[in-house]
Amino acid sequence: MSDYVKINPNSKHGELMISRQVFETIATDSVNKVNSNKKDFKLAKDVQAIFQKSGRVKVLISIELKKGVNAHEVSLKIQEAVTNALMAYVESVPFDVQINIAEVN
Repeated sequence: MSDYVKINPNSKHGELMISRQVFETIATDSVNKVNSNKKDFKLAKDVQAIFQKSGRVKVLISIELKKGVNAHEVSLKIQEAVTNALMAYVESVPFDVQINIAEVN
């Protein structure tokens, strides 16, 4: 698989592409902003962007949740923040954001 996805594949003026690392950086920054004040969770491992043959980008986020914190609420906040950030930069690329609760401490 490629390390880049085309932003505008049908352009007559050349190709504009965005790298896997850019998706991962945008998502990581968004996750960190959600948790900037409270420390309700932490990343269990680095955010991973997977480019699929269909042209979709799957963003995988795995977190360790603090005991007593509402998993559903935190997952929704993370998903919303990452989705909004990615839409601002790459609105023409279809993507999915998946949150995995790896551990509860």
